[in-house]
Amino acid sequence: MIRLNRSNLAPLVLRKRGTEATQQDCEAYVRVPAAYRSGARGFEIIKRIYGSQKVREALKTLQHDKCCYCESRSFATSAGRIDHFRPNGAVRQSRNSDRTHPGYYWLAYRWDNLVLACETCNQNKSDYFPLEDPGQRARSHLEPLEKEAPLLLNPYVETDLREHLTFNGSACRFGTKRGRVTIDVLGLNRPSLQDERQHVLNILEALCTVACDQDGGDIGRSAARGVISALVRRDAPYSAMAHDYLRRRSVDVDIENKK
Repeated sequence: MIRLNRSNLAPLVLRKRGTEATQQDCEAYVRVPAAYRSGARGFEIIKRIYGSQKVREALKTLQHDKCCYCESRSFATSAGRIDHFRPNGAVRQSRNSDRTHPGYYWLAYRWDNLVLACETCNQNKSDYFPLEDPGQRARSHLEPLEKEAPLLLNPYVETDLREHLTFNGSACRFGTKRGRVTIDVLGLNRPSLQDERQHVLNILEALCTVACDQDGGDIGRSAARGVISALVRRDAPYSAMAHDYLRRRSVDVDIENKK
């Protein structure tokens, strides 16, 4: 997971149709709040608004064509999923807890609540949104989000992800409770993902051997460093892992401007 920067201007479909749909949902909640809180009624969240092609393309650009959570680049074979960071239908604190209704319906079309995720991360996350104190959860648009302390890391919000998540080889390691919960909820150490990361590591290891070989030619070392630099760029799959590997190896390549 790498730090991402969101553009300030939301796609037009969210600002227009999304705003209108949000207002309608908020008015509907006010009319019969008990029905929505019991789950007897639910909101019709319109996918063609939050999942429009304009929204998808904007997120793909911001995320360098990668899943915002695991950094996989799988969108060539799969469209991926528009994920609501705070779930909109219902929400669960943990796998053993009941669903709470409603979800964050008033954020269903909010630009700062939308991310693009691979299918597996999206399925794993599902409607989980654990908080440090679930008693502070906002249950409607009439309650403040500011009291919430989310345990799930948001790459668009966190300023220092390495405080929470680092890599030891292909394995993602946590440094905080939030890091542990994020790994668990998203499945960031699932075998298939570790296999993909290990493939990148194997390439890095071979390149580092060439780059550090003082008996090798200057041209070969320079070419190896060039490829290494490409593997730690923001648009490279698993670039956070690559950064951590190079820090441990202390390889002489310029990585600071490619985070």
